[in-house]
Amino acid sequence: MIEIKYLKKTYSTISSEKFRVFDDISLVIHDGQWCSIIGPSGSGKTTFLNCVAGLLHPDEGEVLYEKISIYNMKEKERNNYRRLQIGFVFQDFKLLPHYSVLDNVILPLYYDEPKRELYSRARNLLTQVGISEDLFNRLPEGLSGGEKQRVAIARALMANPKVLICDEPTGSLDVANRNKVLEIFLQLKQKGLTILLVTHDEEVAKQGDVTYRLNDGQLEEVGGNKL
Repeated sequence: MIEIKYLKKTYSTISSEKFRVFDDISLVIHDGQWCSIIGPSGSGKTTFLNCVAGLLHPDEGEVLYEKISIYNMKEKERNNYRRLQIGFVFQDFKLLPHYSVLDNVILPLYYDEPKRELYSRARNLLTQVGISEDLFNRLPEGLSGGEKQRVAIARALMANPKVLICDEPTGSLDVANRNKVLEIFLQLKQKGLTILLVTHDEEVAKQGDVTYRLNDGQLEEVGGNKL
């Protein structure tokens, strides 16, 4: 499903020195697989996810989805591919503050389909992730952290993507809400969704099929139960 080939990324410091984020990373994530990535803060996990998702151009290397290289696409084509095929769940939710829960969820497809169909699908998705109907018209500021994350997951699923990429999706949640979100991910995996997830929480990482540690610019497979 996802093939990452020799990915490299560096940043320049204020003194114009080059800082290597990661170097020559290659990885294959199979269709329907849940791949977890752990690592210390500052190790480049979010940068790696952004490169894999098509949000940040790597210095070198390729990212292929079903043998299609997203960085060989023109920018508009890549944006559309990402919007329709890749769901991204952010740690800080990225919900628009002046839009209702329902409107936040339909945003990825706002101009693509009739609004009646979009709102119907959004209601179904919100119900599936455990958001009650009385919250549908509420603004994000009126939601708890766990509710915001579940709304963000519903939005990421709106286009029925083949891949779900998650950046610390439980990092700001208490244990009860973390477990609710984990249950959603496990259900999605059972339905065949491919999941790439970055986390500091080793209990979350263990739920996946395979776990890698990103450190000093390299990925090392550490398995699931070996953490």
